Amino acid sequence: MPAVCEHEFMQEDPNNPGFSMTEYDLYAKFGLTLRKNLRFNEYELAKISTGVAQFGFKTLQEAIAKANELEGTTNTWVECKHRMVIKNVSNF
Repeated sequence: MPAVCEHEFMQEDPNNPGFSMTEYDLYAKFGLTLRKNLRFNEYELAKISTGVAQFGFKTLQEAIAKANELEGTTNTWVECKHRMVIKNVSNF
């Protein structure tokens, strides 16, 4: 996995409600994917074959750290290039 951003996990998967549409698969030998459980606002490493979560994390940083540990690499990191847009709302 390369650079990963929290914003990529915001859209719900219409075929798997409650989970992010975006998923990142770890090395094939692990059979795990990184996704976000939108119901509980947690990141998960889940079995690809069953969809059952094996690990849960409160932050994307924690999830990426575990993925890197399992893969024995540091080839994935958290990086966001999205900008927050703040609307200035006035009642005048």
